[in-house]
Amino acid sequence: MSDNRLFLVYDPAFDDMDAEGCPAFGYVLLFSEADAAAYKSGENPPFAAVSLLFTDHADESISGDLLGWAQLDAPELQNFPLGYFFMLMEQAAQVAINAYRQVGHVPDRLIALNMPEDDLIQFDVQFANLQLEDKDAEIQLAQKMMAGRPYLDS
Repeated sequence: MSDNRLFLVYDPAFDDMDAEGCPAFGYVLLFSEADAAAYKSGENPPFAAVSLLFTDHADESISGDLLGWAQLDAPELQNFPLGYFFMLMEQAAQVAINAYRQVGHVPDRLIALNMPEDDLIQFDVQFANLQLEDKDAEIQLAQKMMAGRPYLDS
């Protein structure tokens, strides 16, 4: 984790629904860009990883749940502060679900950058197949996402 980035990759193999039929999206937390590139959907990787489920509930609440992990003895997981993990999971769930609500597509990747001096986590939200008609649509999407940032205050 020398560059302070963590990678959350959307994995539809973990998608689910809650009891009310609301969508829940599976993500896998990975500790390096190389691991994120090598990750194969639905497989138990040979490197440290944590599977998560982010749910968009009917009452408009958002939850993040731990599903499991791979390579629990890996140094990345052994040395990862539990409090930071829960903060990351909560904020990543907020970012992913709010992006989904605003755009109508599940983000394919979230890159989390730890900014410890400000006690913040900055997220780069990436969509692999989001097609916009023109440059104005892209600007409108960026403005809409920047205007609806309640998740940054949590």
